[in-house]
Amino acid sequence: MLAPEGRLIVYLLTLAVIILHLIYGLVVWPLWLVVGLLIWLYRDPQRTTPSAPLGIIAPADGTIVDIANIDDKFLKREALCISLRMNWYGAFTLRGVVEGRVMQHWLHRSQHTQPGRIQHVIWIQTDEKDDVVVTLHAGMWFSRMHCYIASGERIGQGKRCGFIPLGTRIDVYLPKRSRTDRKIGDRVLAGSDLIGELIH
Repeated sequence: MLAPEGRLIVYLLTLAVIILHLIYGLVVWPLWLVVGLLIWLYRDPQRTTPSAPLGIIAPADGTIVDIANIDDKFLKREALCISLRMNWYGAFTLRGVVEGRVMQHWLHRSQHTQPGRIQHVIWIQTDEKDDVVVTLHAGMWFSRMHCYIASGERIGQGKRCGFIPLGTRIDVYLPKRSRTDRKIGDRVLAGSDLIGELIH
């Protein structure tokens, strides 16, 4: 299954390589490697989201790199921050961490991880009035991100909401009273693994 962002590219290139293959034969075999690489880059596997209304779903395939209680500079509060680094060998699809309404989605210029680079900041409020903030940092090698989240709309838990080629770092800010059983170094899959839980 291919991500919508790459379907046209993969289909057109595949068609072109088929035509060249019919004309020139096996001499074009390196182009088939390029097709395979693009299929790998734009793969979008289906995931089964667990039934956990207060659970926080992993937004991307990656590895937990930090867990800390810090100041949330976006909502001016103390928060539990869970950070993950997307794996280069994982799928690059972005998924919703929790079900709720997008209160605000804005661009913010990073001052720490990559000074001067633009990052997406998404503030989601659940139906239970819990505030969750997700930040997507610009990647080191490829800063273009597809993020299909608009202020005022609802987002589903584990639902597809974007695509980040070659990965990035993602920080998830939760209410301070939230908990997590994850440890630094844990690998998680987007849309199917829990990284935390909201406590009421």
